Amino acid sequence: MKSTLSDLEQRYILIFKIDAMNLYNRISMRKEEYIEAFSLKRNRAVFKEVFENRYQKADAKDLSHCPMEVIEVLNEFYTHIDDLYWYLKTTQDMPNTIEDEVSRKVTKIGKLYETVALFIDAYLSGKNISEFEQVQPSDIHDLEFTTHGEKTLVEKTTDFIVDEEFADLLEDDIK
Repeated sequence: MKSTLSDLEQRYILIFKIDAMNLYNRISMRKEEYIEAFSLKRNRAVFKEVFENRYQKADAKDLSHCPMEVIEVLNEFYTHIDDLYWYLKTTQDMPNTIEDEVSRKVTKIGKLYETVALFIDAYLSGKNISEFEQVQPSDIHDLEFTTHGEKTLVEKTTDFIVDEEFADLLEDDIK
């Protein structure tokens, strides 16, 4: 099925999709590098380059070329990006806490990016959103999520844990 959007509208939403993808990749793939740079130097200048994006520079006219649903998912995605950026610009947390918090936020942002890509792909292909597999952002307190620090701690302690066997205590033994 061919998209019902005009060529100009398709270009705009494709630009926003590429921008969201590039931004998400920079934030997730360079995470260790910018956290280390900040932890060692306490210089926040690196964040400006990492978080630079076109959506920030877009005006109402640019967004008017996008379907309302796409604007809504883009807004949610970029709001979470902005929350992470603000956290990194203002935090006084220790490096391990920063790493854990950034990991949590990047996981959430990744799920939001999947939603952005789903909506934009649906509009570019001309299909209804219902024809695509829905990607539901999960709760921030996902039980499957463990931080890098937690994984390392678990790996270190599992080598030394030995199950102990205790004989059942009889009532006479307790007295």
